[in-house]
Amino acid sequence: MSLILKDEKPILVRLESVTKQLTLTGFPRTIFATAKRRLRATVRLAREQAIKQSLSGYSLLFARSVPGSFLEAHDPTLRQRHFGHIPVFWAWTAQILEANASCSKALGMIQSWYRSSDLPVPRGDTSGYCSARSRLDENFLKSIFEKVTGNLEGSIRSMDLWNGHILKAIDGSSVQLMDTAKNQMVYPQSPNQKPGCGFPIMGIVGVLNLSHGGWEGFETCNQRDHDSRVAPRLLKHVHAGNVLLADRAFCSYELFARLVGKDAHGVMRLHQARHAKLDWRRGKKISPNERLITWNKPSQQPPGSDLSSDEWKALPGQLSLRYIKTRYEDRTGQKRTLIIVTTLLDTAKYPAEELTSLYAQRWETELKLRDIKTTLGMERFAVKTPDMAHKTLWMMMISYNLMRGLMQESAIEAGKPLAHMSFKGILDHVTASHESFIVHRGKPRCQASHRSGLIETCATKLLVIRPNRTEPRAIKRRPKNFPLLTSPRGEYVEIPHRGKQSKAA
Repeated sequence: MSLILKDEKPILVRLESVTKQLTLTGFPRTIFATAKRRLRATVRLAREQAIKQSLSGYSLLFARSVPGSFLEAHDPTLRQRHFGHIPVFWAWTAQILEANASCSKALGMIQSWYRSSDLPVPRGDTSGYCSARSRLDENFLKSIFEKVTGNLEGSIRSMDLWNGHILKAIDGSSVQLMDTAKNQMVYPQSPNQKPGCGFPIMGIVGVLNLSHGGWEGFETCNQRDHDSRVAPRLLKHVHAGNVLLADRAFCSYELFARLVGKDAHGVMRLHQARHAKLDWRRGKKISPNERLITWNKPSQQPPGSDLSSDEWKALPGQLSLRYIKTRYEDRTGQKRTLIIVTTLLDTAKYPAEELTSLYAQRWETELKLRDIKTTLGMERFAVKTPDMAHKTLWMMMISYNLMRGLMQESAIEAGKPLAHMSFKGILDHVTASHESFIVHRGKPRCQASHRSGLIETCATKLLVIRPNRTEPRAIKRRPKNFPLLTSPRGEYVEIPHRGKQSKAA
């Protein structure tokens, strides 16, 4: 049956014998896949995935703490891309370890990694990389942080304990953010500063494990919130048998009672309000400088407490605490009295001299904060939103704990206490030699041998221990004499020749 459209003439077709000849001579025959080609494609895909897991030398160096298989299992990215979670994570880690480098340098690292691996190189400016950083899932970062922290806890030696106890410390700090409306809304600047003349301040309270030197947890808050009100949220990181060190800002009935309820212990300085009303004649005398004191539960729940009324009522009505009096020299050289409060009541097992020396170790918390704030550049975050500030903080803590893992291995290699290892010395060696691991990619034995050599070198990076050394917190180099911004930049009128000496006639 033939179909003829209206107003169209029929077409007559005559069939003749046609000589068979090749058609589409330029068409590739490889279009039809064979088993051999499918195998090659599978091997090529597996190779690309393996390379993407080890694009950076840092990924090979820290493979024991963060294996590539772990990252791939927790990677929420549905498809592989240039700026996927894994390459962006290692690029951001490299940024932090290399003195908080710029995003332009991080993009250059990713381009170099892809080029050296014979993979398509991402092009463009830093906008793609910055957008990828903002897409990083916070749960992805939390899982990495927990993995790294778990590895640190599993490598604690007996010599890093104090009388068989794991030492932990709690302290607060702050980070300066960019002056944007979103940052100001969540973390406002100081009320003493004019609008447009200050910076948002993000408060941080964290728990540091002094037995391995890494951070175990942290909470962010408004800078106006007192650290003691944030501390209860971090007690989930304190376990039975742990000893928690803290300064006098945290010394409260509620915190001690909650530590006792967890079968943990506390060593803190007496709060200034209690010190002002201290009567050394009260309580039971243990020695001239020691007394056993009973604290009564406050009649009313303190404002800002996160406990419910039932939980507050469940706290014990009294606490038996031990006071230890000691003398110290302040920054001005004057002798002052310091009262240490602790739940460790056994005077034979925990002598006063050991507890006094133990409280002095709280200063290590300040040193760890200096390592992460000054050395790694956590004093200021160049981010425009609170969400990016939180992700940057997670990356800072992960990078710091990765370095503490290397310090832990180096201390074991050297047979020295962990506190004797130099954070800056090991960091300098790591940033100088991490790219040498790329040569041994895909060679597990060569990687292990090369890493052992790096640990041996890091084991020589020791601190010069100088006890009781006077190191005032002052700088010798004077800053440049720039005027201060006393009004918003759009309204500021510069005073000509301010701060300059007049020329001689």
